[in-house]
Amino acid sequence: MAHAAVTCLIETIERLACFTCLAFEIDHLQFQLNKSVAGTTEQITNYAEGFRRRLPQTLDLRFEHPRDCALLYAHDGRIKKLINRFRRKLGSPLGWNQIGEYESSEPKLLVCDSITSCSISKPAFRSIKLKQVISREFFERPPGKIIFLGKFLNEFLQNCLKDAATVCNDPKKLEYLEGRIVDVAYRTQDMIENFMFNASIESKVMNYVICFLNSDPRSFAERLSFKSEVQHIFDKKYGIHQCLQQTLVSIDSIGRELGNIYVDRLTSENEQLGGAFSPNPNQRNEVVGLDDDCQSIFDRLITVPSRLEIVAIVGMGGIGKTTLARRVFDDLSTVYNFHVRAWATVSQVFRQRDVLLALLRSTTHVTDEIYRKNNEELAQDLYRSLKGKRYLIVLDDIWNTLAWDDVKLCFPDDENASRLLVTTRLSKVAHYVNPNSTPHLMNLLNLDNSWKLLHGMVFGKESCPLDLVGIGKTIARKCQGLPLAIIVIAGLLSRIRRTSDSWKSIADNVSSTVNTDSEQCIGILALSYNHLPHHLKACFLYMGAFPEDGEIEVKKLVRLWVAEGFLDKQLPRLAERVAAVSSDREAIAEIFLEDLIGRNLVFVAKRSFSGRNKTCHIHDLLRELCLREAQRENFMCLIKRDIHCLPAGINRKRRISFHSEFCGDLRSVPAIPHVRSFLMFSLGLGFPADIFLLQLGFKLLRVLDIIFLRSEHFPTQILKLVHLRYLALTATYELPASISKLCNLQTLIIHGPWILSENGESPTIFFEYWNMPWLRHLGFTVTCSLCIPPIPEINYPYPLAPILQTLSTIRLTSCTREVFRSMPYLRRLAICETKEDHNTNETSKYLSNLVHLPLLEALKCSFYRDAKPWRTLPWDAFPSNLRKLTLSWSYLPWEDMTNISRLPKLEVLKLRNCAFLGPEWEPPEDEFLHLKQLLIENSDLVQWKASTIHFPSLDRLVLVNCRFLEEIPVEIGEIPTLRLLELHNCSKSAEISAKEIGEQVEGLQVIIRSDL
Repeated sequence: MAHAAVTCLIETIERLACFTCLAFEIDHLQFQLNKSVAGTTEQITNYAEGFRRRLPQTLDLRFEHPRDCALLYAHDGRIKKLINRFRRKLGSPLGWNQIGEYESSEPKLLVCDSITSCSISKPAFRSIKLKQVISREFFERPPGKIIFLGKFLNEFLQNCLKDAATVCNDPKKLEYLEGRIVDVAYRTQDMIENFMFNASIESKVMNYVICFLNSDPRSFAERLSFKSEVQHIFDKKYGIHQCLQQTLVSIDSIGRELGNIYVDRLTSENEQLGGAFSPNPNQRNEVVGLDDDCQSIFDRLITVPSRLEIVAIVGMGGIGKTTLARRVFDDLSTVYNFHVRAWATVSQVFRQRDVLLALLRSTTHVTDEIYRKNNEELAQDLYRSLKGKRYLIVLDDIWNTLAWDDVKLCFPDDENASRLLVTTRLSKVAHYVNPNSTPHLMNLLNLDNSWKLLHGMVFGKESCPLDLVGIGKTIARKCQGLPLAIIVIAGLLSRIRRTSDSWKSIADNVSSTVNTDSEQCIGILALSYNHLPHHLKACFLYMGAFPEDGEIEVKKLVRLWVAEGFLDKQLPRLAERVAAVSSDREAIAEIFLEDLIGRNLVFVAKRSFSGRNKTCHIHDLLRELCLREAQRENFMCLIKRDIHCLPAGINRKRRISFHSEFCGDLRSVPAIPHVRSFLMFSLGLGFPADIFLLQLGFKLLRVLDIIFLRSEHFPTQILKLVHLRYLALTATYELPASISKLCNLQTLIIHGPWILSENGESPTIFFEYWNMPWLRHLGFTVTCSLCIPPIPEINYPYPLAPILQTLSTIRLTSCTREVFRSMPYLRRLAICETKEDHNTNETSKYLSNLVHLPLLEALKCSFYRDAKPWRTLPWDAFPSNLRKLTLSWSYLPWEDMTNISRLPKLEVLKLRNCAFLGPEWEPPEDEFLHLKQLLIENSDLVQWKASTIHFPSLDRLVLVNCRFLEEIPVEIGEIPTLRLLELHNCSKSAEISAKEIGEQVEGLQVIIRSDL
């Protein structure tokens, strides 16, 4: 928690430094233009070009960049004395040169000591040496003060966190010290962001820059007051200068307190936790002690009677009910025995509609029309989709009998041996759903199975050292057979040194907390939470904001973490892993998520076609732990019941997650200006959204997710949230162009349906996305048209929008040269061709502009489905960097696959809905060298000739609705990398050939599903 607070503070100071530096850059620019107003046009152009060149670097100022971190603070005597105190052990004190005003157009440089860390005798007084090339004209000015203090605060507070954990043996004292650090970080962040909000400095500076970039530079020679305005908010009474001075005094006090409680460092034999966790390569997911349970459930599902049978699994939380049900549900014998299988999680907060839709998604094709139906109509659709079929339905985690009463009539009994599998913690519910049958009662694991499960999770295929066997069995015994407790403890044991002392310390803690009571289980989970590295705690607690038992979209989760500012790119143990993936903050967030998964605190629910984590979830007990810790640390407030007034103390929370309706008097709602995140997972409020947002008085909000909040018009209060980084909403109106004023926005997600224009065309986006410098992800669930940016100056393509990464979904006619040149770093793009686009007959013209996206990695193209076959595409324009390509309704000849095969980095290819037409396909030789996943869906392909030379790296092959395909080429089985072969609703002859390949090839998994 403290680490997240410090990281958020540093990001705030970085942003302040960015705009302060930009304000002084503008002042310098105007000084130069004034001197040259009577000069040549070439001189003025050179000054303007210099400003343009420096602009991206200024906007991306980060304290971890060496050239951004300068020793520029030499103003205040008390602070100078404090800083010199921390430098004294390094030798000579800092130099405090007096530097004058601007004297020339070229910055003069001053060399000081380098920025490094040096450990000295007492951890509380770790020192920072400074050596930096710095700009003379910034010395002793607000930009310099901010840059230096940001670096200094980051180094000192982070070291305080490390030192507190090292030198303090008293958990209560440690909690107190970390609480003081959190308080200092939050208080400083609030004050700085309030100054920025009240002065509107960001908006003013950005408006100037935007106007400058689109106008004649000579018209900007008149001096403005940005410099004096920044100087005023910095140096005025109770200004930023005094705020930062108070912060330094506070951390000095913390440092002295750490010095007073200093103790000898722990010996190397003590457990050392922290850093990023890499799972044991030999570790494997263990399912232990369930063989008898599985066989019992199989017998009841597959054997007589022929009537509809309801099988209930009952047991305590964390004992493995869902694991058992999932193992049975996914078993091949179950797959072959039932025509239809569907799964729905009911949970404590039962919503009939959610359950019905979850089941319908597995039993039929869910369209927009189905979503508009009421619950009674959905129940009828579910009944009809199951009628006459042998089905297996799993209703997981039922908590009351009313939930069963609301869905039980949806399941027809056609005496064809259909089955329902129900899991619950409550015996009375199990007996209620089937009073004529004895529920399957799950037992705790015995000692042998407990040790086997623990051993497998910690060591995998390796052997446990002999000196740890006895202690390990003691730990397993003290878990008292609860699989959840064993798994969590195994994750903890995987993180510490394999020594007797380390394991004994865990055994002592387990013995005092493990019990059959679920509250004691949370104590075990808290043990794992307390040993999380600082940088993971806030990420883990944030997962409690999502609804219970729901799957969490990984893409959304990592973007929220980024928007919150939880990520610290300076973590040394992450450096190599980040460099191996990319420099994106989302990549860092995904590493954090993998770390939590490796610790068995988060579980993967679904993976994408390419194998990446798509959705994840946490167990109920883990979520309870998140909520308990979040409440204790004022991290978050979860509102999960319909309320008439907001809970007491909500103004102290940094984040609010609504899971219910607000039914009270709007006038009773208190202002909560310091809240950073507001998320809604309920269906509305009953009064206008803008009035509700106005009453809450948000000023410093970073995250606003209100996709479940319906409004007849755009809530204008959003436009005042200048610190907003993540915005997700549902639009039934035209979006205002003024959204582009939200200059800090990183992610903008707009859900439909929108009100379309009178002629029925897709809605148009009018805001200037090319002038939003930090916008990374722009997503629309309804196909939209983008407004076309103005033609940029030569050699300077849209310097304010350099980092847009994701764009979906836009019309084909929006794929212009100007649009793509405004987003040169785009990596993921989704395009949809409408009827109007198709009628222009200019498909190739627009797609040829893909050449302006050299870094594009993923492209999804969906064409107009009623178009005539045999279109042509400009394959030469497709970026060579493409790794993932999806085509739908393109009606291309198979001969065009030669062009796709030449994409040198292509790894994933999805051909959906008649992407290619023709009865025969023979791929070119020695192409598709790097293709790993191939999907062919809804194809008229009859004969397919392929072998290892065509797909030498293929890992997964999926065929869906290929009902004319005669057989799978036998040579496909000879591909050495092929791991998985899936067929869904294909011809019988293709299924037979797939089975034969599976029988001949060892290690190849063949999955066949058919509703034919």
